[in-house]
Amino acid sequence: MKEEPLVFEARRWASSFLKEHGREETAADWLLEHHLQLSRSQLLAAAREKVALQTWEHFQQDVRNHAAGTPVQHLTGSSFFYDREFHVNPDVLIPRMETEELVWHVIDWVQKNKELKSPVIVDVGTGSGIIAVTLALELSSARVQAVDIDSRALETAKRNADRLQAPVTFHQESFLEGMASRKEQAEVIVSNPPYIPKDEWEKLDPLVRDKEPAVALIGKGKEGIHSYEEIISRAAEVLAPGGLLAFEIGWQQGKAVMEAAEKVFPGKRIQVIKDLNGNDRIVTVVNK
Repeated sequence: MKEEPLVFEARRWASSFLKEHGREETAADWLLEHHLQLSRSQLLAAAREKVALQTWEHFQQDVRNHAAGTPVQHLTGSSFFYDREFHVNPDVLIPRMETEELVWHVIDWVQKNKELKSPVIVDVGTGSGIIAVTLALELSSARVQAVDIDSRALETAKRNADRLQAPVTFHQESFLEGMASRKEQAEVIVSNPPYIPKDEWEKLDPLVRDKEPAVALIGKGKEGIHSYEEIISRAAEVLAPGGLLAFEIGWQQGKAVMEAAEKVFPGKRIQVIKDLNGNDRIVTVVNK
């Protein structure tokens, strides 16, 4: 098609092309919205408007790139989380719905504990910064810190914090080692660490396995819970009395992470919380 196509024709071509290549047809709309700079409703309203030839060519290339295995979010450079747009790239994980549930639980807990006037919150392994930035914006009285060992991930997180004007302090450190050495305490420790066992990672959709950073996905050890054990061990020094430790976990890791927490926090309130699909997804420890 060398002429300027109508919007509905571009959508129809892209949907068919992606379906033929085993990709989600909805990606056609995401990419077209990006290239035309239109919202979903605006895209539908513009069905019979023409797509400029240069835009059409760039759109076609992105559709082909996605069909070949590049995530849509890497093509658009952004992804939405908690109703905000975040910059993403191959150095960080693409935000997922399950992590929104973790953030919601943390916000709910802080808001219910009204005695926390200005809680210190630390996001361990911040990646793109979605957790830290969201908590800083949703909990305006909180003092939020974000930690990551990867300088490239921290650059992305800082970019997101700056663009969204979120007051977050960043540290390039391993887990909670920096806070422990500085003898700092936090009322909330939250983390979505690497937790996928290596053998499971090898079976993931290539869109994830080959395009997202393995270091942010693969958990060490047979069950993939090494990161949890490291964070929990340091949390014994860092977590304030009465404070909250909250993890996102793999759906088969609830029992193992809970047992690891019980060794370090015996007698404390520890629970596994299921996600909207009924799978174990969050482990929380209340230090009292």
